[in-house]
Amino acid sequence: MKTPVAAALASVALASLAAASTPTFAADLFGPAAPPMSFPASESPTAEVGSNWYLRGDLGASADQAPSFSMAAISMPTGGGFLPYSTNIGSSKPHDDFSADIGLGYRYNNWLRFEGTYEYRSAASGKNLNSVLCPTALTPEPAAGPPFNGYLYDTTGATTSVCTGALDLTRRNSTAMAAAYLDLGNYWGVTPYVGGGVGLNADMISGNVGYTVNATGLPYNANLTAPTGPGTPPQVWVNSAGTVLPTQPNIGFTNQNWNHTINATHYSMAFALMAGFGVALSPSATLDIGYRYLNAGTSSLSITPQTGAFVKLPNESQEIRVGIRYMAN
Repeated sequence: MKTPVAAALASVALASLAAASTPTFAADLFGPAAPPMSFPASESPTAEVGSNWYLRGDLGASADQAPSFSMAAISMPTGGGFLPYSTNIGSSKPHDDFSADIGLGYRYNNWLRFEGTYEYRSAASGKNLNSVLCPTALTPEPAAGPPFNGYLYDTTGATTSVCTGALDLTRRNSTAMAAAYLDLGNYWGVTPYVGGGVGLNADMISGNVGYTVNATGLPYNANLTAPTGPGTPPQVWVNSAGTVLPTQPNIGFTNQNWNHTINATHYSMAFALMAGFGVALSPSATLDIGYRYLNAGTSSLSITPQTGAFVKLPNESQEIRVGIRYMAN
């Protein structure tokens, strides 16, 4: 049986052992209990840095589908010694182009974020040279007339003049896009993602087209105003045999001047698919490296109605982009 003194000593020993297990100062022995251990809000492992809004900027390089050139068959000389018909605008291979964008994003949670961006990018452009029939004067047929059947249009280019048409096109695009991204987890500071977006694209086209008469080297500028009245030829085009051409050239019997500048803007809807990954550079900054497929549709542009010349302008690209996302504070 323990004595009262032994019991008291045991109680003091237990109290001393408990006190020794917790660091204290002498003044704490009789003071209030220490507050529970915690992190300041800014240092908490679960606290976010800044708000959920962020800014982004990117630079990109893309391979864009090349535009193509077409012309009415009746406008192409069939004889020899002329330029081979070319459908290329620049190279037939994909064109190397570049882009830059800025945008604002919102991180809804650790998996989902939304962005709005404005982008400026170059697009596939280039030059085209082709030979084309370009009457410089009216020759009634048959020559022994009247009566006449019409005016000579020699599709071989032996009698009717031939011109060289030179086309030069430059394109620039402005794209406003809204996009959503799904982040697929974080792996040692690297976050892969996929995304998609829709928006509005403006394809701004500028350039010029000029026709030079092969025989003289002068710009094509002909007066094909046909006379009227009894005994004059009907205003149709015929071959060297005096037979009316079943497909008539779109060349009116009036003054001709096919040289002009080109300024046009085509608007279209655009969609994009993205995939890539982000690398955390700091709590606020993320390096973004990604791939994007962009499709803003296909449009066409009339170049010279008299020859049926027009270009087909696909607006499709495969792009690699590198940028920075920076969280707002």
